[in-house]
Amino acid sequence: MSTLYTYPENWRAFKAQIAAQYSGARLKVASSAPAFTFGQTNRTPAFLNNFPLGKVPAFQGDDGFCLFESNAIAHYLSNEALRGSSPQAQSQVLQWMSFADAEIIPPASAWVFPTLGIMQFNKQVCTYKYPEELTMTFMSCNLIMGMFQRLDKLRKNGFASVILFGGNNDSSISGIWIFRGQDLAFTLSDDWQIDYESYAWRKLDPDSDETKTMVKEYFAWEGEFKHVGKPFNQGKCFK
Repeated sequence: MSTLYTYPENWRAFKAQIAAQYSGARLKVASSAPAFTFGQTNRTPAFLNNFPLGKVPAFQGDDGFCLFESNAIAHYLSNEALRGSSPQAQSQVLQWMSFADAEIIPPASAWVFPTLGIMQFNKQVCTYKYPEELTMTFMSCNLIMGMFQRLDKLRKNGFASVILFGGNNDSSISGIWIFRGQDLAFTLSDDWQIDYESYAWRKLDPDSDETKTMVKEYFAWEGEFKHVGKPFNQGKCFK
């Protein structure tokens, strides 16, 4: 019987387990002692010989064939109905798997992981520091989108809703960002620091009523926005 090494409740390992259940592949899950202890077993020479990066989930077939990376393992354990019966169908399966990893999982994780206790929320509210520079609203929108484009490689570490308030020659920009970790992610890379100093940043208390109201308003793009004093114009999401 093939073996899947992982830690308990690893959602990435669920991909392989689901594929095996649908395809009928026989799979043993090693997620607890003595078969496997995360942080110990995956650091041993024997494990690293098969899986040099020490990552899990890791798969070892009954014939000794080894794989890591959850998508590759799920693909291997699938049958034709899951993989696709033609090159076109197989490509579409890979397309949506890649789409989920790049576009859905990062922003979803920013919300779900804290609720599961895997990591804490790090909510930051930002306000553009130079409202006198904001003239035509379409130019202000370009300012927001330009920042998003320059932060493209930050998408796996952050999620944001940024809103333009007011109208021509009387507008403001502010938004809420959610990051992994407890600090501003912009300082992690020189490439991410181009625009962030143009904004004033404030870390929010996730347990306060103010934060709950602000998050609801900024992500629904509707509400009173009492702290702004200008009507909602339009919003942009970074994901």
